[in-house]
Amino acid sequence: MSISPEKEHPEKAIGWAAWDASGLLSPFNFSRRATGKEDVTIKILYCGICHTDLHFARNEWGITIYPFVPG
Repeated sequence: MSISPEKEHPEKAIGWAAWDASGLLSPFNFSRRATGKEDVTIKILYCGICHTDLHFARNEWGITIYPFVPG
């Protein structure tokens, strides 16, 4: 019996994602797994991206899977 996506990934999250090779970012709601007993929870206040993220967002290497959340 398989686990439903809602139970397997119950934590709601938001990020900024590129949806196509334009590289433009927009808000992206997604779910992630619950924090486990050996995980650490941190609050991220700021995030940076590197030039590699720009290559991926623009699919310049032809391997990007969208939506793509850089950083």
